[in-house]
Amino acid sequence: MNFLQKKRCQYLITVAIVAAAYYCVAQLTLFVPSFESGASSVWPAAGVAQAVLILQGRLLWPGIALGSFWFFTEPSWAMRDAIPMGFFQALGLAVGVTLQAVLGATFLQKVRFRAALERLQDVLGFTLLAAGFATLANATIGTLNRYLYDANLHASIVKVWWTWWLADAIGILIVTPVLLTWTIGDPNGRPYWPPISRNPWRIVEAIVLILLVLAIGWLVFCSRTRAAVARYPLEYLPFPLIAWAALRFGPRLTSLVNLFTSGLALWGMARESSPFLESARTSTQAYLSLQIFLGVMIVTALVLASTVQERRMAEKHSCDRQASLANAQRIAHLGNWDYDLIRHQWYWSDEMYRILGCTPIAFEPSLESYLQFVHPDDLDLVKTSRDRTIHERKPHKIDYRIVRPDGEERLVSEQSKIWETHITGTVQDVTERLRAEAALRSSEERFSKAFHVSPIGISILTLEAGRFLDANESLLRLLGYTASEVIGKTSTELFIWTHPFTEPTKLAQILSSQGAISNLEIQVQTKSGELRDCLFSGELIDLEGVPCVLAMLADITERKRTEELQRDKEAAVAANRAKSMFLANMSHELRTPLNAIIGYSEMMQEEAEELGQVQLLSDLNKIKSAGQQLLGLISDILDLSKIEAGRMDLHLETFEIPVLIREVVNTVQPMINQNSNVLSVQCPDEIGFMEADPSKLRQALLNLLSNAAKFTEKGTITLMVSREEVLPDANNYSNSNGLSSASLSPFITFLVTDTGIGMTSEQIARVFQPFTQADASTTRKYGGTGLGLTITQKFCQMMGGDILVASQPGKGSTFMIYLPAKAPKSEQN
Repeated sequence: MNFLQKKRCQYLITVAIVAAAYYCVAQLTLFVPSFESGASSVWPAAGVAQAVLILQGRLLWPGIALGSFWFFTEPSWAMRDAIPMGFFQALGLAVGVTLQAVLGATFLQKVRFRAALERLQDVLGFTLLAAGFATLANATIGTLNRYLYDANLHASIVKVWWTWWLADAIGILIVTPVLLTWTIGDPNGRPYWPPISRNPWRIVEAIVLILLVLAIGWLVFCSRTRAAVARYPLEYLPFPLIAWAALRFGPRLTSLVNLFTSGLALWGMARESSPFLESARTSTQAYLSLQIFLGVMIVTALVLASTVQERRMAEKHSCDRQASLANAQRIAHLGNWDYDLIRHQWYWSDEMYRILGCTPIAFEPSLESYLQFVHPDDLDLVKTSRDRTIHERKPHKIDYRIVRPDGEERLVSEQSKIWETHITGTVQDVTERLRAEAALRSSEERFSKAFHVSPIGISILTLEAGRFLDANESLLRLLGYTASEVIGKTSTELFIWTHPFTEPTKLAQILSSQGAISNLEIQVQTKSGELRDCLFSGELIDLEGVPCVLAMLADITERKRTEELQRDKEAAVAANRAKSMFLANMSHELRTPLNAIIGYSEMMQEEAEELGQVQLLSDLNKIKSAGQQLLGLISDILDLSKIEAGRMDLHLETFEIPVLIREVVNTVQPMINQNSNVLSVQCPDEIGFMEADPSKLRQALLNLLSNAAKFTEKGTITLMVSREEVLPDANNYSNSNGLSSASLSPFITFLVTDTGIGMTSEQIARVFQPFTQADASTTRKYGGTGLGLTITQKFCQMMGGDILVASQPGKGSTFMIYLPAKAPKSEQN
């Protein structure tokens, strides 16, 4: 259900409730005593209808129309044998009832009626417009309606009209005030329930009043004993109680007392014990007297209650204004004095005492007592000024000092005004204001200093045209102008900034709506035409009534360039990481089919040997060799990409060094023999154990020994292993980078020396870079990917060590791996 449907549903439910309420009250009204003609003496349903439209709005008129139409077309509870009215007759009566309530609500809205009935104008407007004037419509329409359907009514049409009108008017006067005053909040917005007061004695008083009203009302209007014994009129005996309610409790309880009294008076008529029946010759006169009595009583009570309540509200308003004035004086530290020229008496406000540092009414106000608080140096000034004002009738305005009882000095400002019968003066403590002004001057001085020495460019421009009024040295230095070239010119004339928000018209619109702009990134153009990136901040200020802009420019050109370089670096790192991930994934995917190729080549070699097809063995061996070389290349790429991607893990184990060296020598020996080289191994058996990743150390040594075997022919390759406490002289190696052995002791060194082709210093500088060898001719002659040494270096660093190299062209090379005897525990390098 959407919002409109929900509102429509709520409206229809409310209309139905109003219709049912009117119908029920109208049915109960039939029990009220009526005239000889059958017309009701009071019609409370009219009061209900009028209250509903006043409180809930005139849009609920369909509820009144439906309720009244329903009542006039249905047999009543009290008169079971009554014949229902016809459709058009009931419709006419319903129109009159509805029109009466709508007119009453409309008239009261026009006069700005308040439902609390706490003003005399509200009571008078309610009585005259709603109860007096709007009821004429229903009386007229109802009488004409009855006349159309009852030709015998012609002789008594006037009587029918005024009885109809009085019944509606009295019903509205009785019921509507009760519903209005007991269903709304008070002027301060507090709900009316619980009623009357929070003072328990006031509640007790209200209860006693209600009980007296009921008792006296019963005695006067309902008691048959009273009717038989007392022959003098008692019908006005409730008036003192009604006045009591009006004077003490206002319109709310007064309307309730009126309701109770009216109800008892009507009940007395029904019991035929009413005093109005005794004094009247006919029942019509009795009912007319009752209606006049009720109307006079209710209107008088409401007028009295509203008058008293209005006076109370005026007194409260006056007290509130005096309290507000006292609070304002206290906030402003402003006291006032009055001097009665006739009685020669002084009056001081409470704030006068507080300014002097005393409690209010601490002593009688007088000129002599005041002069005791004046600073001795200012005493003559104050005394002379007061005497001239009092005796010569000349007003004065002076500033002077006072001394409080605690010794504190305060500066006050005094001025006076002369009237015919008295003189009024004010004394204001201006100490804090003067201190604030001094602080403001100091702040302005500090701002001026900060303005000129600030490293941020600051300027002041007019809001309307963007004309420079001032600019600090930082801004002039940033723009490359002198002060004379900027002051008095507009930003448009200088063409300093090009951002659309900084154009004078647009800037004025933004600052007028937002008040400030913060850190807007713009480009400014210097005098030389260079574009600089800056952060623009602007704030709306007022300089002697002229709206201006305090503009600040922070040069961020270098910072933006640094950020761009950082972003480029991060992008490169990300791209390199993505490349490594790609290579790792692709190398893994390539290695799987290569293993199958190598495996099938080995199976085919075995089958060829078994079948005696020797001519195929050479080709199959080439396939196997090429596959193994490609597999080694892919494995190297996979290892390097894992290292760069941070996915290479260490698996630390404790192992015997000689055993590992024998495994490495057995694996590399065929490569040593291929170029007729001699391998010399120097690894003492007592060297013992070390803790590292044996597979990675094995691969590193194989890389060094295979390189030595590849680049050496008919030479000697030496592998020397030793346990050291001090690192050998690192200056003998080209890439030592100031190595320190402090964290490596003890450590194991693996020295691989060959008598091969050697390297130049330029080649040594590139030897550990991936996919790099000595030069292009080396690659073409010896092959390889240039990854072995890179991977070896990464493995050594992961295990807490490193690799060093020393070489000379034609004299061979020496590679030294040094690792801690116990590698540090880390998941990744």
